[in-house]
Amino acid sequence: MTIQFKTLFSLTVTHAYYGGVCPDFGFVMPAETERLLRGARLLAKTRDGRLHVLYEAGEGGAPIVPAAGRTLRIGLKLLNPLFPNFSAPAINPAAAVAVYTNAVDALRLGAPQAVAAADLADPELVREGIFGLVEARIDAGFYAAPAVFEIAFAAREETLRYYLVVKRYSTADIDQLTVADTGFTDDGRDEVRFTKVPAAAFTPAEIAPALLGGGDATVLLFRSQAPVARRQRGRRKIQLRRNGEVLVEHLPQPGAERATSDLIVHLSKP
Repeated sequence: MTIQFKTLFSLTVTHAYYGGVCPDFGFVMPAETERLLRGARLLAKTRDGRLHVLYEAGEGGAPIVPAAGRTLRIGLKLLNPLFPNFSAPAINPAAAVAVYTNAVDALRLGAPQAVAAADLADPELVREGIFGLVEARIDAGFYAAPAVFEIAFAAREETLRYYLVVKRYSTADIDQLTVADTGFTDDGRDEVRFTKVPAAAFTPAEIAPALLGGGDATVLLFRSQAPVARRQRGRRKIQLRRNGEVLVEHLPQPGAERATSDLIVHLSKP
């Protein structure tokens, strides 16, 4: 007799910040799920950031131990402590665990429900401090057409701010400074437009000019006109210019380590 395993369902966590599979989570199987996997002759394997649940099939392809109607509970453990810097989770992870189920549509996970960690039935999941929990009910149809489950996270959107600390530039030169997004066509994305803000017009939410420059420096701000989504792949050719001349071809982008999209750029003549 030939032993063969076929896919029952897969689970992928994606994130707009990465533009695809999110590498920031591990999958945790509580004891109850481990027992169900063994009893139903199932295997859980992780590959390229995706969890694949396989079933042992007989020679005709049917499951040796059918598990239709049973539910697998899978914990999502956050591995990246910087995740909150660039993510917009639907549920505050500090207050509750996000629970995803396919109760409404067998083939899709619904919107997460907030559940207090203390109300989880699996003590090992509480000890692991899981971020989320998937409760996947096995439908008989999975044996003919495997389900493809996805949890999709959105990226944080925030105002992108470039604070310029300028030294030894004349007033006329400063008046000619602009920030322009010239790479949006090449990148296939929306253009980021900026408003030039003098130090006197900074809002209380912005860094105070006195904290940025000394007496011989001029401080000004280029603020995006709309919120900008965080992304791992930097936006190319957001440029600092003076009267059409490119001074900085690629202005920096906020990385995962930054809690805000406030960036400081120093500009000085010799």
